[in-house]
Amino acid sequence: MKNSRNSWTGNRGALHMCVLTMSVMLVACGGDKEGSKPAGQSMARVNGEDITVHQLNAELERIPAGQPVSRKDVLDGLIGRQLLLQQAKKEKADRDPRVLQAIERSKEQILAQHYLQAKIGKPARPSEAEIGKFYEDNPVMFAQRKLFDTRELTIATRDLSVELIQKMEAARSLDEVERWLDAHGVKYVPAQAIRNSAELPPQLVEMLERIPTGKPFTVRQGEQSQLAVLQDVRSSPLTLAMARPRIEQYLQLRKSREAGEAEIARLRTESKVEYLNGSEQLDQVQDGKEKAAAMPQAAGADQAKDVGHGVTGLGK
Repeated sequence: MKNSRNSWTGNRGALHMCVLTMSVMLVACGGDKEGSKPAGQSMARVNGEDITVHQLNAELERIPAGQPVSRKDVLDGLIGRQLLLQQAKKEKADRDPRVLQAIERSKEQILAQHYLQAKIGKPARPSEAEIGKFYEDNPVMFAQRKLFDTRELTIATRDLSVELIQKMEAARSLDEVERWLDAHGVKYVPAQAIRNSAELPPQLVEMLERIPTGKPFTVRQGEQSQLAVLQDVRSSPLTLAMARPRIEQYLQLRKSREAGEAEIARLRTESKVEYLNGSEQLDQVQDGKEKAAAMPQAAGADQAKDVGHGVTGLGK
């Protein structure tokens, strides 16, 4: 297991973003013949294939507002991407069934998202009253926000044996647990982390507030588990002025999500949707697996019962 910074949420989306970039490149660059574009529109030529000012402008539009970047850097990025694309085509990566399936999935997602954006538009900015109410309704996220400083040992969940769980329950420090792992040849990755109550499930916040400093506890998530101790808890409140930008962003995203769900519900009422081969039971089975995999568990059984839900996004 490689040494890396620990997270109770896991990584996601890297492969999807690579595939999404590939699909965009195939649309932007694929199928253009040399000399088919006016020379005045070309910003660069890579092995006979032109990169146009329209491609450059389209790339600039995708850069978040306020992010400092030069047109030359963006053009160089397009050149690098074109080189990779050409090499991928030489190695026939564009004929790989897995790549073709991933490109098709990305294309479907882009089209569906384009429809939703065109249909629902940009949601209205939340009012000051909405922002203020959200602030008041969520004191743990803002006025009573806390930081939890933890020390952790990440192991493969398959190594979380009954014997190790018993050791966690009996241990008075994480050093004891670390020595046990070394003695039994269990691989682990040590890490320090600071997480805030604004980004933790309420049940987990309550558990962390009750766990004594230095008492080992366990968080399971999928194929990895964290053996952790709480080193410090400190207050870190956010004023309404400090929290306003993120509250506004969150409320806008929530409105977009709700509008999208409403549109999907409308389309379902106007369409014929059939579940086949027992697929109507998939959600129940999957939900059970996800809850079992993501359930945080304290070393003691009584603490594990208090948690109740899986760990979601955690951050500093």
